[in-house]
Amino acid sequence: MKTLKIIYAITLAFTVKATAEDHFPIFSETPLKVAIPTGMQGYQPTPEFVVGTNAFYTLIGQIFTNEADGKIQTTSKGFRGTTDKSTPWRTLTELLAVYQQGSDEKKIRSLYNASSQTFLDKIYGTPEMTAKMHAHGSSIAGMQAALGFDFKDGFVAFVKETQVSGTSFMNTFYFVKANGVYLVSTFRNSDKSIQNIEVFFNTHSAAELIK
Repeated sequence: MKTLKIIYAITLAFTVKATAEDHFPIFSETPLKVAIPTGMQGYQPTPEFVVGTNAFYTLIGQIFTNEADGKIQTTSKGFRGTTDKSTPWRTLTELLAVYQQGSDEKKIRSLYNASSQTFLDKIYGTPEMTAKMHAHGSSIAGMQAALGFDFKDGFVAFVKETQVSGTSFMNTFYFVKANGVYLVSTFRNSDKSIQNIEVFFNTHSAAELIK
């Protein structure tokens, strides 16, 4: 009986591994026109884009009005851990896996661009900051892409993060493409249109961006 149980366990493990398959949100950019209510609390004035009661921003990117389409796969749902980083969503999927597996420094650094390495030196430079990085990563239960678009020399992504505690919030990621791969950047931008989209997502869904 014990031998049969061992054989069954091995067979089950092999079956799960064999059926594991990577799934990523489709990366396909098109012209988008999004509307931000000018009366929204926290709105930063962008008068050059205002028509009536909305500021309209024309973007090149994609929006996920169907939550299932923007779902970022976790290793517990079959993701095998690494990608070719050929799209922002693939890189984000790999980043989530690294977060959930302990935020290994070497793996984190491999997902960030060269100009971000100095910032990571500070994060991994002290035990206290490293512990905070690990705590942040382990607190994330899942991610869901809501909106992404080209901005200057990179790609801005608005991603809903769900915590293990059940709470969720919208986070903004910036990617740059180098040598055919998308890498995360610690770039921080003060552009008012991006700030307004961030505020919009505090109280609205992605579907409500399109008028």
